[in-house]
Amino acid sequence: MRGNLQERRCTKLSIPYGKDEVDFEVPQPNLMGVFRPKTIPGADDESKAIRDALLNPINSEPLPEIAKGKNRIVIISTDVTRLTKDHVIVPSILNVLAQAGVGEERIKVIIGLGQHREMTEAEVEQKLGRDVLDRVAVVQHNPDRNLVDLGATRRGNRVWVNREVARADLKISTGNIVPHRYAGFGGGAKSILPGVCGRETIYRNHLYVVEGKSRPGVLDDNPIRIEMEEAAAMIGLNFIVNTVMNSEERIVKVFAGHFLRAHREGARFAKDLVGVHMPSRAEVAVSSGSPMDINFYQASKALEMGDQAVGDGGVYILASPCYEGVGEKDLCRFLTLKSPEEILRELWQPKPSTNLVSGVAAYLMAKMRERIEIVLVSDGLRREQVEAMGFKKADSVQAAVNKSLEKKGKDSRVVVFPQGPITLPCL
Repeated sequence: MRGNLQERRCTKLSIPYGKDEVDFEVPQPNLMGVFRPKTIPGADDESKAIRDALLNPINSEPLPEIAKGKNRIVIISTDVTRLTKDHVIVPSILNVLAQAGVGEERIKVIIGLGQHREMTEAEVEQKLGRDVLDRVAVVQHNPDRNLVDLGATRRGNRVWVNREVARADLKISTGNIVPHRYAGFGGGAKSILPGVCGRETIYRNHLYVVEGKSRPGVLDDNPIRIEMEEAAAMIGLNFIVNTVMNSEERIVKVFAGHFLRAHREGARFAKDLVGVHMPSRAEVAVSSGSPMDINFYQASKALEMGDQAVGDGGVYILASPCYEGVGEKDLCRFLTLKSPEEILRELWQPKPSTNLVSGVAAYLMAKMRERIEIVLVSDGLRREQVEAMGFKKADSVQAAVNKSLEKKGKDSRVVVFPQGPITLPCL
């Protein structure tokens, strides 16, 4: 078979690999297609686009009107794991508030870490910009401290939330709307839950994933998203500033205003931008982890996005440098458990200090590895790590493609996703 592959005319392809690219070839008869988000130019002036959205919001009064008479204002920003351009968005918010006569001593930025690791000082400055740090107080949310109980959701999940956010009389949040593995899309109410909620609240919310209704691109009848929005209503999230970006990470459009209405409009726009229509499932998928290459936890979002693109018994090849290795501390440990059911049993009776969100992500990947073979190409992951997680490791994308076609047969169809984490396959 190897000789046959080499003799067949091939298409030369390239996908991002962190800051670099990797090249490989696929025999022309096998290539179903290369699928990526639509190419749409970014805004000529991103700051102006944000300002215009703040002054002409969706289903809301303009931000200056809402800010009148408010004494405690919090801006909830995203953390280092998100592509959101907070260094552009937050200064724009501060400028509009300043022009409305709001003193900066009344404003605090709270970085919504959820259960992610604390950011370094350098990362905070890179995320928000020196200008923001010089103008207003900035703190990072801690899911274990300084919390207040807002009561229970309809499902009985108690909403423990950041005390400073709860006591603020104006709550503004930022976000970027991209497909999300179980929240449907990023942005909107996700800035509250998990962004600034307590560990137990986050954990219980994420566990709804076992119901099988929480998937990328799905908002309606998604129990995780429904409770996120319930929590945002309970805390009184006043205003969101969400963006949709193109594949070059330029802001295409800004959706500001009511946390539900503005987000829904943004999600519809984003789905049209990143949704790709495939004629059928493929036997082999090749995906880059770009632009989420910081660690495997983030790059693995490509797996959930592309799950529906590969038929049962197929192969999913994920290429990412994973600069910080696996990432979330418990992800590898959870994936060493043999079955999704074993992971779920531990999730119901977790050990103290366990990162349960990692367990939920591991559960989803464990369900995938029962159905398809997952192959990783990564300089940041050791072979023993990869194999311990139940995956296979290849030295190159080309080697993985060749082996997959040998295994699946000469008529196998190959699909390529140059930006897997932000590409939503639709059959």
